[in-house]
Amino acid sequence: MGAVYGIFHRSIRDLVRWEVLREVLVTGIPMILIWLGIGWVFWDKLLYWSTLLISWVPFSVVKANGAMLVLFLLWALAVLVSYAFLTAIVGPLFFRRMKKGYYYYSFTALLGFAMLWGWLMMLNWGSLEKWIANKLLVWLPFQTVAEGSAVLLNFYVFYSFYILSLFLVLSLYRKDFLETVREIEYPDLEIAAEKVKVSHLPVALRDSLLFIVLTVLFFPLLMIPIVNVLIQLFLWAWLYRDATFRGTCQLYCSTEEYERLRHHRAVIWSIAFFASLLNFVPIINIFTPFFAQLVVFHWIMQSKGIANSPAAQTQTPKKSEGA
Repeated sequence: MGAVYGIFHRSIRDLVRWEVLREVLVTGIPMILIWLGIGWVFWDKLLYWSTLLISWVPFSVVKANGAMLVLFLLWALAVLVSYAFLTAIVGPLFFRRMKKGYYYYSFTALLGFAMLWGWLMMLNWGSLEKWIANKLLVWLPFQTVAEGSAVLLNFYVFYSFYILSLFLVLSLYRKDFLETVREIEYPDLEIAAEKVKVSHLPVALRDSLLFIVLTVLFFPLLMIPIVNVLIQLFLWAWLYRDATFRGTCQLYCSTEEYERLRHHRAVIWSIAFFASLLNFVPIINIFTPFFAQLVVFHWIMQSKGIANSPAAQTQTPKKSEGA
């Protein structure tokens, strides 16, 4: 258990180092702008098809799904408001004294509030869903509920393709990203000249294409509560699990190490599912492909028996020194 915690802790710590975070932001922010532009152009066309699809769904299903979507929005809003409230109180007092820096605080605080509010809503799930479905949504005409669900479906589609684009960019430039981390965490690592010969980019492209196909095929099921969440988790985890592992091993594993590690499918799937869960957390979700890559990288380093640099454990992000 301690080893698992160490892997995730190092991954979070590396993600918020300025050297690493800079590369994440340089990739993530332009992708956000690109997909905002694509959404602006194709929004109405996709909304037409989403609304048409929902018109074929029974009202009871639309209402139940609408209640779930409202709960999800309330959860996301509660996470953001709690984070903003805590930051307003803690910020002036502690930010200048925090050794871990503002980025580390933000990641852990958002993740903590996400788990807290998720747990509280799960405890009261039945009563909350019943109140929204029977009290709130019944005040709205069917067309309004349908159009509201269609808008949220549109957001899901464009957001999924945003995650997919980040995954593809990271697959192409994973060496630059991981070498930045390796130079900090494992500066003494000797990379073997004879690395494993395993395909990575073709697998990433294949999985991306299948991700698109499965998203289209499963699109009608996104109107079914709970099922839609499970489908999203599966698709994202399926996208992450193989190509991320292969791409990392291609850079740092020998053939023997790859053959040994690839049989740990439960570990690889667990990492992919955890990263997929983070896709639901506001703000953190734009970092999830990079986080999944870091977790796999540290897991492979640990499996190789390589210890990280003691200096890296105390190094702080450059930006946070004056935060």
